[in-house]
Amino acid sequence: MKVLFVVLPGLILVLGLVLVGLSLGASFRRRGSLRGWVETSATVTGNLHGKDGPASNGSQRFAPSYEFKDASGQRWLGQSDIYGADQEIIGTAIPVLYNPANPAESTRPGFLIAKGRFATGLILAIFGAGAITMFASLIW
Repeated sequence: MKVLFVVLPGLILVLGLVLVGLSLGASFRRRGSLRGWVETSATVTGNLHGKDGPASNGSQRFAPSYEFKDASGQRWLGQSDIYGADQEIIGTAIPVLYNPANPAESTRPGFLIAKGRFATGLILAIFGAGAITMFASLIW
C-alpha cells in the first residue's frame, strides 16, 4: 500500500514530462522542416485579421502580409502563418525565411510552443517529483 504513494506521483511525473515533450516536439519538427531555408528581410504590406483557431478564447489575432526579394532579386509576396496579438506596422522590416528551391514558400522564423500544455506539463512534473521525494523519504 505504501508503494502506491510513490507509484501514483511517478505516473503524474511521467504524464507531466509527456505533455512538456509534446508541446516542444511540434516546434522542433517545424525547425527541422525549415532547415536549409534562407533568412531575409521583408517589408510588411498589410495584416490578416483572424482568431486563434478552433480552441480560441475569441481574442483577435493578426498575421502580417509581406513582400521580400530572393537571392536573385526577384520580388515575392508572402503571408505569415504565425498569428500575434499585435498588428505589424505597414512599411516596417520583419525577418522571414523562404525556401530557396521555391521562394513562394515563406514563413516567419519562430520557436513556437503550446503554452498551456507546456505549463500544465511543467506543473505536473514538479508536483510529481516533489510528491515522490516527500513520500519516499517518509516510507523508507
